Amino acid sequence: MLSNIFSAEELRGLAIRKAKPDEYRSVRNPLVDEEVAKGWTIEKKHKTTTRLYRQKTHDSLLEDRVWILMYRMGFKILSGEGGAFILITPDDPKSPENQLDVVAVDDEVAFVIECKSGSKPRKFDDFSRDLAKHVAHRANFTRYINKEHIGHAKRPTIFAFWTSNIIVTEADSKRAEAEHVPMFNENDLEYYEDLVNQIGLAARFQFLADVLEGRQIPGLEITVPAIRTRMGPYIAYTFSVSPEYLLKIAFVSHRAKGQASDIDAYQRMLKKGRLGLIKQYISEGGIFPTNIVVNINKQSWLTFDRSKQESKGDGKSSTFGWLHIRPSYRVAWIIDGQHRLFAYANHPLSEKSLVSVMAFVELPASEQARLFVDINAKQKKVKQSLLRGIVKCCGRRVPFGLSHS
Repeated sequence: MLSNIFSAEELRGLAIRKAKPDEYRSVRNPLVDEEVAKGWTIEKKHKTTTRLYRQKTHDSLLEDRVWILMYRMGFKILSGEGGAFILITPDDPKSPENQLDVVAVDDEVAFVIECKSGSKPRKFDDFSRDLAKHVAHRANFTRYINKEHIGHAKRPTIFAFWTSNIIVTEADSKRAEAEHVPMFNENDLEYYEDLVNQIGLAARFQFLADVLEGRQIPGLEITVPAIRTRMGPYIAYTFSVSPEYLLKIAFVSHRAKGQASDIDAYQRMLKKGRLGLIKQYISEGGIFPTNIVVNINKQSWLTFDRSKQESKGDGKSSTFGWLHIRPSYRVAWIIDGQHRLFAYANHPLSEKSLVSVMAFVELPASEQARLFVDINAKQKKVKQSLLRGIVKCCGRRVPFGLSHS
């Protein structure tokens, strides 16, 4: 029912070809002039054949960039050359097939992405028709992918559009939202490409956080011992978890992706060089004694069971108990510590290590931004001469600016 999909490990050669801005082909020498007239350029002549190349068309380039993004994010199953194919009528081998531009599947979610582009800005010819055609196979695709491939039986299936040079009207956006179809554009593609360059496979969780905010995902359930306290008018929990888990539920809103006026997007983009220094520090046995500070957007995403020995407390002081965290992406918004956390991305110690977390609950965006500024701008920095003395005494190299990462 679904064909031309493979494990990512089988598609390394295809990934190399798709990552290039040009396409290549070899033809017999008598046909060279004809192909050159069609826009091909000679790269190298052989005795009987000639290797040609030309720049990819705008629609092919968009499909390849989206496919490469999914590949680099670490999705385990992907569509092959030319996309995947699904039978229009299930269980009928003679049924006509429909082509799916990009299919990307992992243990927790499956994506089917329709790519639309233009050589110059234009509107959809008929978005209602395109939308209906795209989602028509959602039920059959979901049934097949959850039955035939490893993972959770209730894996969410997301049908999405990715556009370039396409003007999406407000009416189009409302139709897509009504069908639960996310819409991405060329700006989103540049952002995620930049992010995957910085943090590798962990970019997948940021991408999923954008699409599946608050949606429960099998396999993300966790309960941790925690201390609940009040800091001013706000409730906060302190606990420890593995970086691997926190990477899945955490989210960073970057200025590079949000609008300049968006108070939620106060974070700076990650710096690859800084991540490398911290990653090396982790590899050398370094630890982080300070909290990663996050915000949990909704109190309903947490359940706190007070420990029996604390049951007689007055509720005004710190209370020990067990914290149940909603098994969802985008549960914890990082206020401070993104470099410390994302340095663990793709690191062998990500699963075995622990990081300390201070989680505020329902902290307003303006307070998150203020706290971020307080932590990163108003702390008194230690003199470089003193830091060098400490490092010399302890015999361990500390990445520059670690206390503000």
